[in-house]
Amino acid sequence: MPLSNIEEKLELAKNRLLELDRKESLIEKSTPSESTTTENATTTQESGKIVVFSDVSLERYRKFHGEGKLKRSNIYVRLVRGEVIAYEMPSSVCGFVAPALATKLNNWSNQLNVLSKLDITIGNNSEYCADVVAEPRQIPPPAPGYEAQPTIIIEVAKSETLNSLNDLTADYFSTSTQTNSTQVYLAIKIFPRRQDLTAAMLAILYLRNNQVPNPAANFPNPPPNIPPMIAMANTIPNIAISFGTAPLNYQRAAFFINNTGIRNDRLTGFVQRNDIPCTRVGMQDYQITIPANLLFPGGVPVGVPNNFVIDLWEVQQNALYYL
Repeated sequence: MPLSNIEEKLELAKNRLLELDRKESLIEKSTPSESTTTENATTTQESGKIVVFSDVSLERYRKFHGEGKLKRSNIYVRLVRGEVIAYEMPSSVCGFVAPALATKLNNWSNQLNVLSKLDITIGNNSEYCADVVAEPRQIPPPAPGYEAQPTIIIEVAKSETLNSLNDLTADYFSTSTQTNSTQVYLAIKIFPRRQDLTAAMLAILYLRNNQVPNPAANFPNPPPNIPPMIAMANTIPNIAISFGTAPLNYQRAAFFINNTGIRNDRLTGFVQRNDIPCTRVGMQDYQITIPANLLFPGGVPVGVPNNFVIDLWEVQQNALYYL
């Protein structure tokens, strides 16, 4: 269908994103130094998605996406099941953190092709622009017209909400041609600075084949033959690590647990004031470790390290530079 009042609707969407930023900043700046009651911890809710247009075909979206009006509006949009959704605004912090992660992937193995801002098509009415993706390098190269089929997708968010980042899992782990090989989705959420200039940050790791340690195995006298790992839905985070210079807002932490289904023990790091924060390179609890076989599901090439490791202190420092 034709899109009407484009400039007006884009301006409204931008204003809503700015309002989300203002509200998020107020929440962070009003975070008390100590958590209060758990009853209050379930009250914070993130605002709903910002729909710019509805009932939009993939062909029309692509035409719209290439027009100057969208570029001048200074917002990022994606097509989700026929709806054009505004989710983020350009920022120096995302523009610095995402390329740094791409460089780290590139330096880890020259057997990966690392791409930035890749358009990923899901079905016939959804298209996303992923911040960073990587796929195994093919020898010989694929035929002309080949579209990348990433094994890892990384998103870096400032304005985008935790709900929005979590909602991407269903499509990023779909069986569509471009995402059928995706084994890992990593989301980095960067919150505004607080009055003391600290900032909370959250790294959320999702796996297509999501398995977590079985808590029953830690009980005294566990039953015989109890499996050490249990399967979870891949829309539930495998692990989330709070790695900022401030702990998570306690209401946000409760909301995240309640709305993603993550187990309490899988939300780790600087969650509460008495937790050990991420203060230097190499801290064991602040590493994201991704096995090489997930990035090379067809077989790990000779010479590739066993794991791709992201030191979250480095991510934190990069984020703070422009936050």
